[in-house]
Amino acid sequence: MKREINITQPEYLIEDWPGKYDVFSWLEYIVTVPNPIFFVTTRKENGAPNANLSSWGLLIGEKDNYSSLLALLDNSHTHNNILREGEWCVCFPSFQHYRQCFETIRLNQPDNDEITDAGLTVELPKSVRAPRIAECPVNLECRLEWHRPLYENSRWHLFAGRVTHLAMDESVMVPDPAERIQIMELMYNVRSTVHPMTGEQYGPNTLGILNRVEDIFGKQGHPKGSG
Repeated sequence: MKREINITQPEYLIEDWPGKYDVFSWLEYIVTVPNPIFFVTTRKENGAPNANLSSWGLLIGEKDNYSSLLALLDNSHTHNNILREGEWCVCFPSFQHYRQCFETIRLNQPDNDEITDAGLTVELPKSVRAPRIAECPVNLECRLEWHRPLYENSRWHLFAGRVTHLAMDESVMVPDPAERIQIMELMYNVRSTVHPMTGEQYGPNTLGILNRVEDIFGKQGHPKGSG
């Protein structure tokens, strides 16, 4: 049986860190749909590499326009870097490097090289100046097309950038999707869950990786077992 849930934040919901439900919607912790984790890499004002570990964005496009859509807080270094430089790279890390990935958050300083300091390797791009990360099996170079607030007076800002170049490790260039997913070991941000009726919280955020890809289509292109 489905419950109809009012989207007005209930009074019994308690934050486990100050401002949690100001920065993020409380519904994000109710829905709990995992998002893939990726880096948004940019150049700082002094030219040093900046690495923003994120899960708020997607890749979408048509014909010759494949684009990266990002949601960034307006007080972040990445937000300011993109407005100044007009470009970024999207880099998808593998689970084997998760410690270095999260180290970039701790090493978030105004002028340092966050990629190198976290134990990862800066890789030169081909079409932009924003750095790539060598350990990431997929890197997309992007150039800003447009940006706007998520809505009026929102602290979240949307950026759309056209993909201008793609770099892929040969190890992930396999046609079978299940095998490719296993090789890439992409990480997913799994939000800490909140019970919508009681406000009870379960644990901190966690990481997830895909371990199964199921082919549900038969030779005729219809889901198996249909018709």
